[in-house]
Amino acid sequence: MYKSVIVLLVLATPTLASAQGNRAGDWEWSFAGIYQNSNSSGATGGSSLSVDSDWGIGFGFNYNFNNRFALGADLEWLSPDYTAVIVEDVVPPQSQTIRHELSQFNGRIKGTWNMMEGPLTPYLEAGIGWTYVDSNVADGPPSTGCWWHPWWGYICSNFWSTYSSTEFSYGGALGLRYILRGGTMLKLSYNHYELDTGSDRANPTLNAARLEFGWTF
Repeated sequence: MYKSVIVLLVLATPTLASAQGNRAGDWEWSFAGIYQNSNSSGATGGSSLSVDSDWGIGFGFNYNFNNRFALGADLEWLSPDYTAVIVEDVVPPQSQTIRHELSQFNGRIKGTWNMMEGPLTPYLEAGIGWTYVDSNVADGPPSTGCWWHPWWGYICSNFWSTYSSTEFSYGGALGLRYILRGGTMLKLSYNHYELDTGSDRANPTLNAARLEFGWTF
């Protein structure tokens, strides 16, 4: 009897694996924990930017056209510390050092190629998008706004504009994914993206590990 059960389980295993790996026509949603490596880059004139490593969060969406190819998007939020050295264009050159916390948002559209059709498969991704960074350093004097609040009466407050920028980014990822029974999913990947400022400014490289837990539906 035990031998018969074992034989049935062995015969059923490929079928179960095929069912788990059949993702054609499925949507995916995932929550991600991100660890971004530190990075340093220089610019024309001697200015430089050093960004510390940091933890962040993200979300991912994908549509599987078949078991091999998917198209989707990633959204990520991080707040790494940074050190910026700004060299003024004067003679003799003078520099100013700024240490602060950066607000960073990454948005990407990406294509995914799964190397295998089963529930466990390595995969490759290629993507393009944009990265928004805010230095959180004021770029001028504040502006003051006043209004009537229904509870607190007449209120005035100062608002600061900060140095910020949105840059084009491109790159890809190498990862491993596993689909569990019930449609839950685990993904682990290493991502490499380049920022293209299109000027003489620093061009940081974003290298990050991304661990995702998600669902297919």
